[in-house]
Amino acid sequence: MKKVVIWIALSLWSVMTVFAGETAYLFSYFINDSKDGLHLAYSYDGLNWLPLHGGRSYLTPAVGKDELMRDPSICQSPDGTFHMVWTSSWTDRIIGYASSRDLVHWSEQQAIPVMMHEPDAHNCWAPELFYDEPSQTYYIFWATTIPGRHKEVATSESEKGLNHRIYYVTTKDFRTFSKTKMFFNPDFSVIDAAIVKDPKREDLIMVVKNENSNPPEKNLRVTRTKKIEKGFPTKVSAPITGKYWAEGPAPLFVGDTLYVYFDKYRDHRYGAVRSLDYGETWEDVSDQVFFPRGIRHGTAFAVDASIVESLIADRNYNPLIPDNLADPSVSKFGDTYYLYGTTDLDYGLGRAGTPVVWKSKDFVNWSFEGSHISGFDWSKGYDYTNDKGEKKKGYFRYWAPGKVIEQDGKFYLYVTFVKPDDKMGTYVLVADRPDGPFHFTAGQGLLPPGEEGTDSPAVVDDIDGEPFIDDDGSGYIFWRRRNAGRLSADRLHLDGEPVTLATARQGYSEGPVMFKRKGIYYYIYTLSGHQNYVNAYMMSRESPLTGFVKPEGNDIFLFSSPENQVWGPGHGNVFYDEGTDEYIFLYLEYGDGGTTRQVYANRMEFNDDGTIKTLIPDMRGVGYLAAS
Repeated sequence: MKKVVIWIALSLWSVMTVFAGETAYLFSYFINDSKDGLHLAYSYDGLNWLPLHGGRSYLTPAVGKDELMRDPSICQSPDGTFHMVWTSSWTDRIIGYASSRDLVHWSEQQAIPVMMHEPDAHNCWAPELFYDEPSQTYYIFWATTIPGRHKEVATSESEKGLNHRIYYVTTKDFRTFSKTKMFFNPDFSVIDAAIVKDPKREDLIMVVKNENSNPPEKNLRVTRTKKIEKGFPTKVSAPITGKYWAEGPAPLFVGDTLYVYFDKYRDHRYGAVRSLDYGETWEDVSDQVFFPRGIRHGTAFAVDASIVESLIADRNYNPLIPDNLADPSVSKFGDTYYLYGTTDLDYGLGRAGTPVVWKSKDFVNWSFEGSHISGFDWSKGYDYTNDKGEKKKGYFRYWAPGKVIEQDGKFYLYVTFVKPDDKMGTYVLVADRPDGPFHFTAGQGLLPPGEEGTDSPAVVDDIDGEPFIDDDGSGYIFWRRRNAGRLSADRLHLDGEPVTLATARQGYSEGPVMFKRKGIYYYIYTLSGHQNYVNAYMMSRESPLTGFVKPEGNDIFLFSSPENQVWGPGHGNVFYDEGTDEYIFLYLEYGDGGTTRQVYANRMEFNDDGTIKTLIPDMRGVGYLAAS
């Protein structure tokens, strides 16, 4: 795993060192049921593959009976155009086609009627493209079952009636096509043919799947030819894959090494075998490859590295999570990133949504499962009488969770709760896992207005409590209006009297953050609000509570960037990525004119004297981070 992590970290920052003329690799694939369309991943070494476009689809299918986009096969023409074919349905007699100059913007999709002349044809599966340079011709080949057409093979009950062979057409312009003919007719049911040219022997290698089901074969085999127009010998090699079911081969030469990637579809993972002698002997390297989560049958192909560079540069990762979320903090435990925040609703600050913990393995793909806080009905309004004797209705709200800290196997969450009568404070909750469930450390929790009992005690009677643990284990907490104090050893109470930090700039302040870098303590505080939010900071070389001075230069390091369409970067937090020694600032983006808040993230940079360089917020964001 260490090798994967190092490669990921380096690849994210080394792209700009890759120049035109060098080689990189792309993998076209689908996920799930393929209805969201074409996905792409890239690699520089053939072992480690990262998803492009944030793991999202580049093209949604629009042709075929079922409008699927399974098994996408891409081939680049000499003029630079990318041509793609794919399986459009489980039971169709056509295949899909589209082309693109940049793999981002695609032509109108077409249906190529390759088997419409065969009324009994059962399907057209896994079409592949191969460009034959000597004849300047594209070969499109795929698997079809035509009942009763070929030598029968024994099948399992679940695959009764399926007996595939490989058919093909040729084209020079993707407008006119040759008549459909038989391409590969062995004495077994065959699907998933894929061809690669051997750069040393200059012959062609075709990898196919033996699809026989009774007894089950479900393995990959190889056959070779000098000239594609003469076909491939139907006598194939012994299996090159192991004692597992494999399909969807994607052969690729990386230098002198031949890889064949494939779908271990029963194991729900991708695998690979490798040949160091041009296909004579094979070794399984499945434990050495790293693929995007959920990858399914596709095609690997070499491209100029500038194409990959362009695709990487085209990606945006902000907002970090496309949901209504604010006041973020991130902690990493094990191989998982945990993001805590305020769940917004379209009711202003008078109501908040159900709190959740967002989780990610790569800092890009986030999800949650249920809520980590129980005992509250966030949608229920409670009647109460305020201090002026007025009848009101209010709601419980969960705001601004600070960075979760771990101590002695327990996880501590410092979070603001606002009661229906607008009484508020920062409370300490504890859990056995970073994603909860979290419980109040003392008392019954918080009671609705009018209900008898005593609320759990707050660690501070104000909002935006943010913990900080120093290198010596001492704990501190910072909250609104520049207030701060020491935490007790058990992290549950204030230890001593609070202090007020002096800052260079005055005015209302919330969302404090404390972090330490190279012996310097940084205190970040917000000014103004809404679309006018900014973040300023102070520095100290003494302690988290003393010695703060205004930094040289501009002490406001983050503010709106209208040119990048980022408005009101407010309450945030700092995440330190040990894998890359980078500091990342996560913050709420308020929006222009008070739109719903979202979470953004950008990398921080520092000058030699430790001062923070001005951070220009943008939509590009951070991108992928390593899991461990």
